Amino acid sequence: MGRRTIIILIVVVALLALLAVAYFAITGGGGGDTPVTEGEVLVSDGLAEVAPSIEEVTPVPTSMPTDTVYVSLQTVPRGFQYPLTAEELLTSELVRQERRTIAEGESLNSNFIIDIEDIVGKYARNRIFQGETLTMDALASDPTLTGVENYGPSSLIPYGSVAAAIPMDRLSSVAYALDEGDHVDIMITFLFYQIDEEFQTYLRNAGVFFVQESLQAAESTGGAGDAAAAGGEGATTQDIFVISPYGRFEQLPTGDLAHISPSEPQRPIPISMILQNAKVIQVGEWKPQAFAQLPTPVPPAAEGEATPSPTPQVTPIPNPPEVLVLALSPQQQLLVKYAVESFANFDFALRGANDGQLYSIDNVDLDFILQRFGIDVPLNFGYSVDPAPDATATPAAAGQGE
Repeated sequence: MGRRTIIILIVVVALLALLAVAYFAITGGGGGDTPVTEGEVLVSDGLAEVAPSIEEVTPVPTSMPTDTVYVSLQTVPRGFQYPLTAEELLTSELVRQERRTIAEGESLNSNFIIDIEDIVGKYARNRIFQGETLTMDALASDPTLTGVENYGPSSLIPYGSVAAAIPMDRLSSVAYALDEGDHVDIMITFLFYQIDEEFQTYLRNAGVFFVQESLQAAESTGGAGDAAAAGGEGATTQDIFVISPYGRFEQLPTGDLAHISPSEPQRPIPISMILQNAKVIQVGEWKPQAFAQLPTPVPPAAEGEATPSPTPQVTPIPNPPEVLVLALSPQQQLLVKYAVESFANFDFALRGANDGQLYSIDNVDLDFILQRFGIDVPLNFGYSVDPAPDATATPAAAGQGE
């Protein structure tokens, strides 16, 4: 038998062995599966079993639980206030609903906001980025909490505005009715004075006069010694007179020349203007939140002695606030700085809730009042029936006392 024949036989035997192994692997060595019906008794390794039902062997798919959360559609700065109604919030394209799947045995993070009412009218404590899931600790309902607990008053300043401190008192602050988060109109009154264009000083100016006089020795005392002491006959002296404030010279009906000066200082011209819809950031001085302090322990009384009563703590009455912090545009802030340094008068008008309308308002001065109310300036009369300013009683009162 040749070598080639032996190789062919080995290959044939190997193929037959592979086919046999494949056959037993497919049939399980039992010649095929026997159909089993539901409830039929099976025998396996000498033990009887009951065939399981179809429902027991077929897995039933179950749906995973879900819940609704809210996601920010825009990046909003800290201190931003969301709309005051749910309808406005949903139509403003600020947030959207999103379904979150909850794994079996787990629960949704309790910090996530699942009710839209928890967003309405709230303020952002920090910057909220686009796509960020809104949480309870990211919003605050009270703007005071936002300012005190996080970043101070700066968290309440609207975007594009700056804060300016303005003095106030009981009348200008609407009887201390202003509070954080309110909106006010700022009424500013400037006092205009006339000044000298060259000196840049208030009018009236002071006048200085040089008066020269010729002294006659004979008329002074009639003595030659006095005339020599005065510098001789016909000697001249020079006197300086200062008139402040300088008025004007008028010739009296008698023919004499008199100097007429003002009886009071220059009266200023008041002009009022208004800045509208400024947001109140802080009333009074801002103070950081104080840490809680433990009460001072009272030492136990000795045996037989009375327990000492704690000393009552008297709460000091705080002083009324004297400053108001407002959010203004940079241009308005510069105007307020100029007004404060010019000693202008400030008053504040409290706006109603959600009233952000801007009105067209003219500056007010004396000409505005005359034109607005149609006031005709009266003529100058030569007589008056009013009592003199220093009169102690009117003629009618004097007649009643007789």
